Amino acid sequence: MGSNRQYIRIKCDSQCILMDIDGSTYDAMLGDISLGGALVIMSDGVHSRLQVGDVCDLMLCNNPDSCPVKHSCRVIRMDSTNMGVRFLTNRAQ
Repeated sequence: MGSNRQYIRIKCDSQCILMDIDGSTYDAMLGDISLGGALVIMSDGVHSRLQVGDVCDLMLCNNPDSCPVKHSCRVIRMDSTNMGVRFLTNRAQ
């Protein structure tokens, strides 16, 4: 069975931050990223309130005060530690 992914994924091992709709932030790591979305690995012990279908922001840094861009995303899949997000837009803060 072949892959039906639209974009090439690039493996990552860098810090990122997820922000939910109420502004709560969650430290995480990028597992991979593409033009269409990303695999986000939640930090041990961190359980976000995000669920499949929720909209959130992904910041590609480890400090929300130093991130000039938030990537709006929709959670498209998740398990106990991994979350797949699809990019909706990019916007400057």
